[in-house]
Amino acid sequence: MVKDRNIVVVRYPRGATALIWLDPASRAVVTSHAGLSALLHQGVRDWGGRLVFPESGQDFLRAVYDRLFINGCAVQWMSASATVDVQRSYRV
Repeated sequence: MVKDRNIVVVRYPRGATALIWLDPASRAVVTSHAGLSALLHQGVRDWGGRLVFPESGQDFLRAVYDRLFINGCAVQWMSASATVDVQRSYRV
């Protein structure tokens, strides 16, 4: 049985799209955007102001979604049961 994965989709104003998800094999947060990986590696603050790091998994994804949304990015929370195939992925 394949478990659904949560994916944060970020749409940038110039048309680029980035994906951020939790890789079940390595249990690491992964993104399809190199620049975003460098930014997220520093950790992000959640609604309560607590600094959350990629090792926190789902909590980190929630904090990333909140931060990007608050900063005016077009973000969407999706679930997928299939593997996310991208040409390149970057571990956060």
